[in-house]
Amino acid sequence: MAKSLAIASLQILGVLLLASLAQSKHSILHLTLYDHEFKGPTAEHNQTIYPVAGLPNVKWGFLQFGTLFIGTNILKETISFHSPTVGHLHGVVGVASLDGFAIEALASVHFLEHGKYNGSTVEIKGVINQDQQVSEVAIVGGTKQFRYATGYMTFTGTPVVNATGHNVYKLDLHIRLDKKGDSPGIALQ
Repeated sequence: MAKSLAIASLQILGVLLLASLAQSKHSILHLTLYDHEFKGPTAEHNQTIYPVAGLPNVKWGFLQFGTLFIGTNILKETISFHSPTVGHLHGVVGVASLDGFAIEALASVHFLEHGKYNGSTVEIKGVINQDQQVSEVAIVGGTKQFRYATGYMTFTGTPVVNATGHNVYKLDLHIRLDKKGDSPGIALQ
């Protein structure tokens, strides 16, 4: 009886030890950036997003199913275009629904080399719904300071939309980062 109780106690302690070792040491970083997109040239800036492919015999556009775009939007600290630039949003998007409202996005948030995150990237993938005020996409990885990052990003339209096609979107990144020592043999900075 005492022997079986001791064995059961050791088994429970072993399970608890394994459970505590399996818990990841991580932190959550929240960043807010403003994505400035130019659908056409303006006095301040050149066009930043271009249609590059689409279905034959139809006019390519932001609501036309099958249209693919490539872009390099400008990321700023605030909603003002005159605020400091923190990086670029490089990526490919495609109109993925027949009604034209769902955009499949694959993009990199690329921080400037001389900035706080020193050339690091955050990789995103997901569907942006053009008919909704807020969409959420997955953070699926990153480089340098964001190596092994996961999380999510919300993509919110703002009232800054003008006739020249200068649109501003608020990006809220919620990035889960492993802390140093969480992955043996991998040096995270």
